[in-house]
Amino acid sequence: MGVTQGAGLSLKWFRDNFCMSEKETAKLMNVDEYYLMDKQAEQVPVGANRLLYLPYLMGERTPHLDPDARGVFFGLSAIHTRRDMLRAVMEGVAYSLRDCVEVFREMNVNVSDMMACGGGGSSPLWRSMLADLYNCDVKTAASKEGPALGAAILASVGAGLYSSVPEACKAIVKTDKIQSPVHENVPEYEKYYQLYKDIYPALKAQFAKLAAL
Repeated sequence: MGVTQGAGLSLKWFRDNFCMSEKETAKLMNVDEYYLMDKQAEQVPVGANRLLYLPYLMGERTPHLDPDARGVFFGLSAIHTRRDMLRAVMEGVAYSLRDCVEVFREMNVNVSDMMACGGGGSSPLWRSMLADLYNCDVKTAASKEGPALGAAILASVGAGLYSSVPEACKAIVKTDKIQSPVHENVPEYEKYYQLYKDIYPALKAQFAKLAAL
């Protein structure tokens, strides 16, 4: 299991503190405010104009088991806009999830297929980022309630409706949309991900000093 503590939380934090106009416009248009945020982030190129974000708002668990880790915008300059920061937040979460996948790959577990569910899975842009970073298809679960569906699957096996969890999953879990990697984005994201991986080790000791203040 891989865990990013501040995945959806990072985007919610950014929305609540910096996206007041999207929230108001969404009410007038009767659309989801995250839909408008997606549209803003789509206007920024891969790499968010050389801005990276570490999503450690609540510390981190995978692959850095560190309660002292904190969120970081790396590379922030006068050229950057709120739109760039929004894109960087989404990409930073995707880089963190790629960290989780790398743990599996180090254990020789092949990852060639991915399923997204929940609120983040409903974002076409986020799914596209994940597909490009994993370099594999990212499918969307037809059910948005991932944890509840998992509990229902386990309960159905326990009640004897299915003989095993794999059998229950095959019968119950359905695929909705499929996002394939964008070929030209894969090497571009790889460059930024390699830099992203270097930032936490460089700041680890400083995070501990900050926590001790």
